[in-house]
Amino acid sequence: MRIRRGQLGFSLVELMVTLSIMAVLLMASVPFMKDWTYSRQIKDAQSKLLSAYGLAKSLALRNPDAVQSNLTAAGLKIETSGALLQLYVCSGDPGSGNCASSGSSLLWSANFPSAVELTLGGTSVSGASATTVSLNNRAVPTSGTVLSYTLTVSGSAYDASGSLL
Repeated sequence: MRIRRGQLGFSLVELMVTLSIMAVLLMASVPFMKDWTYSRQIKDAQSKLLSAYGLAKSLALRNPDAVQSNLTAAGLKIETSGALLQLYVCSGDPGSGNCASSGSSLLWSANFPSAVELTLGGTSVSGASATTVSLNNRAVPTSGTVLSYTLTVSGSAYDASGSLL
């Protein structure tokens, strides 16, 4: 290539080769970004679920309503609103009307990432209208069972599972 005086910049061929190399690299990185996004959504949902359960346990142990015996001192409510899963931590019975976005016993709330599906105790929460976990004043589920959970994102190989202890 001859360089004439006063000629500055890149030729059209050099520019097209550079752009095509960048396009191939971008196309190769898309699957990795998709997997990273799925993994991040699962970790975010797991963090919110465990935080909500831990907060419900600490609220049950504090027992602000002075609940006796095996009655519900606090709880966690998981509600479906359209395609969105919402978590609520409330004092008292989480199945009551006071455990909602504007309820008087509401202490904490959060939204799940929209792509994440939750299975709690073998039952899909996504299709249910509301699922509750009630804790007595010793922070033990009133049902007496330990609940297992599974978090998945459809179209992804990533999932997370564990138990609410």
